[in-house]
Amino acid sequence: MKRVFSFIIHHSSFIVVFLFLVGACGQPQKKPFSNPRLYADPPPAASPARPAASAPTPSGPAPAAASGWTQSVAERAIAGQPGLRESVWTSARPPHGQHDYIAVHRIRSVAAPSDAARSVFFFLPGSHHHGEVVVADERYDLRLYLAQRGIETWTLDYRTHFITREQIFESGFMQGWTAQVFIEDAAAAADFVRQASGVQKLFVGGYSRGATFAALMAARYSRQDVLGLALLDGYALEPPEARAIYRERPETPTWFADDLERRYVPYRRWIKMLQDTLAEPDGPDFMPVHLFENRAEMLKHFLFVSPTYGQQGGLSNAKGGYADILVLARIFLHQDRYWPRVQNHGGFELQRHLADTQFDYAAALRALTMPVIAFASSNMDKAGIGWARRVEYTARATASRDVEYSLLQDWGHLDVLLGTAAAQQVFAPLADWIDQHTPASSP
Repeated sequence: MKRVFSFIIHHSSFIVVFLFLVGACGQPQKKPFSNPRLYADPPPAASPARPAASAPTPSGPAPAAASGWTQSVAERAIAGQPGLRESVWTSARPPHGQHDYIAVHRIRSVAAPSDAARSVFFFLPGSHHHGEVVVADERYDLRLYLAQRGIETWTLDYRTHFITREQIFESGFMQGWTAQVFIEDAAAAADFVRQASGVQKLFVGGYSRGATFAALMAARYSRQDVLGLALLDGYALEPPEARAIYRERPETPTWFADDLERRYVPYRRWIKMLQDTLAEPDGPDFMPVHLFENRAEMLKHFLFVSPTYGQQGGLSNAKGGYADILVLARIFLHQDRYWPRVQNHGGFELQRHLADTQFDYAAALRALTMPVIAFASSNMDKAGIGWARRVEYTARATASRDVEYSLLQDWGHLDVLLGTAAAQQVFAPLADWIDQHTPASSP
């Protein structure tokens, strides 16, 4: 019997293995769950509260506050980071529905200069990610690392951060949340960052899909006010000869959200597994027949063999020591649950995702002359998913004469932002690059 399960572990897909993980036998769990002891409540809803005094009605105008932004969190300390402070501003966005809000998080050093010559970095997170500090350790949070070195960071919360993590039964409000809408949100946030910081020329960058948004925002909306573009394992252009990695999905005429819940892994069950792994990483794994040394080793294996990322450590090579599995588990625990299905993030194709816009993004990207720095993970390429090629191509396809590119061998996608060596091989080079490209005075 143990040999049978070992064969399943090494030769079947991530989803099929998870079928056994939850004890399912061909039919999805039905809600409400019959045994609440097996499940956990989701994490609290997104924390940046909408300003009650100025929040619009679904059909009303945006808040009348200066520039449409309201400070929702005054400057506060960050746990374990006595020299840093965080502030949050929130803004309503068209069409001003219940969930049409974005936010920006500023993290700065209290010792950093306040003049206009300081460096400001505007960062766009990946899908299902946000700007809140989850792991308050500069080894695993780029913003903390940069802020400790005097670089003020601002991070965007997408509209997805204002959706409850409880199950939703109506998703029509996400029908119009296209890539173009999120790019426009990012551009509006960047303009506010310039206004609030007093620094007109910013560095912009992003991770994964956030890198895509950052590149496209710079291509369309920069007005000689972007000092440099940083791509962390994300791309916007594809080499002409590249094999398509975009995956068509069945049409869903009445449902417009991608959900972290999967057929054989109910969301609350997934949350419970993460909580149990964090509470007792050396505890017994969750398989009906124990196949792993402990829960932490089980989670490392499942991330390594994720079929969406090539089953070669493409999602994370925590199994090989390239990430701390407990850091990843904590990040997973606090992810935003929903993402707009219209942005289908199984690969990015500019013509598909921006089909309704009249703007020539490809030409604008190729015309960019600002410095570019890019980092790419290698493991997806091992399975024939030409990910790193796309990251490099996007960086080098611009008209910039100042392009730096690093291929991180044996790294998975998550390891670029959250890995055990990210501070040394990604954060430090990025901080140096920002310092080198910051002018003595930014008007």
